[in-house]
This record gives sequence, C-alpha cells and structure tokens, in this order.
Amino acid sequence: MASDFPLEFASFLLKSNALRFGAFTLASGKPSPYYIDLRMLPSFPQHFKLTINALKGAIAKLKFDTLASVPTSGLVFGSALAYEASKPFVYVRKESKGYGTSKLVEGHLPSGSKVLVIDDVATTGTSVSKAIDVIRANGGVVDDVVAVLSRMEGAEEKLKEMGVRLTAVITIQDIVSTLHKSGLVDDATLGAVMRQVSTREYETD
Repeated sequence: MASDFPLEFASFLLKSNALRFGAFTLASGKPSPYYIDLRMLPSFPQHFKLTINALKGAIAKLKFDTLASVPTSGLVFGSALAYEASKPFVYVRKESKGYGTSKLVEGHLPSGSKVLVIDDVATTGTSVSKAIDVIRANGGVVDDVVAVLSRMEGAEEKLKEMGVRLTAVITIQDIVSTLHKSGLVDDATLGAVMRQVSTREYETD
C-alpha cells in the first residue's frame, strides 16, 4: 500500500461526503458520531482503482483459491478485485431466490476450496459472519476476511471466535487521525470517534 494512501483515501471520503460527521443512527439502532458509505467509490474511478490496488496489497501474502463477497455492498469490491487478481469469484446472497435451485452461493465453489471473503466496511462482523457460515455450509474453507475499512466495533473479535482473521486496508482510527493531523477535522470530532471505538459492542450491522 502506498505511503500516501491513508491521506488520499481519507481526504477523498471527506470531500465526496462518503464520510460525514454528526449524529447518525446505525442499522442496529446504535448511535454513531459519523457515517461512512463506500458505495460512493465506484462513481469515482481514480479512487476506486486506488482502493482496489490497496486491497491487492492486503491479499498479496494470503493463500486462497477463490474470492467471495458478502451481500451486497462488498460485491463491487470483490468482483473488481477478483478480476484484477485473476481469481475465481463467488458471492453470497442475502436470501435464496425462492425458485430455481434456491442456492445462497452464486458461482462455482468446489468443495474444499479455500475462500477469502471481501467486505467493504466491517462493523460488528454480523453480516460477514453469516456469509462465512453459508460458504462453510457449501463446502468452502474460510480462514480470512479482508475489509476495505474497519469501524473497530467488534468485527475482529467476533470473527476470531469463528477461527477467522480480519485484515483491514484501513481503520476509522487511521482515517480520523490522518484527517486530524492534516487539520481537516477538529479535536472534538477526533475525540467523538475515538470514544465510539472504545465502546465497541456486539450488535447487528
């Protein structure tokens, strides 16, 4: 990963409004002093490519046969990464279609295949842990998850309990610290995000 990635990535998120500070409520109902939406990235090819290259660096030393993504926001990152890495790709559905084969894993997943799961934002790990269960139930072996960003709110611990390592390209702590050092966020904002990290809970993403 290039040494200037944290600053370039963090600055882009702030300027594009993909990262906003204020009073927000997560899907779980938990309050948050910031909101981050990486689904903005594919609309900006230069920064999307920067992110995919950072993901390539993060997976370079990991051993795996197949890439997989969680539903649904991780799909665009996983598919682009698989293309760049020339690796087979599958993805997990939120729910079966209810017709046809009603399968939850789309694509070809050989039994015993070592699967690396790609996520965009890791929060508590609930969504990605469900995807891991589905992949394992369909014959895949999962030891690693790589996320673009970790909110540092319990995902690492939850996955560790499943025997899975979480690697994040960048954390919210990296981002807000970088922005603070650059004078782009104030002391109060830095403190609010750090308190959010320190009060991590196991809640649904």
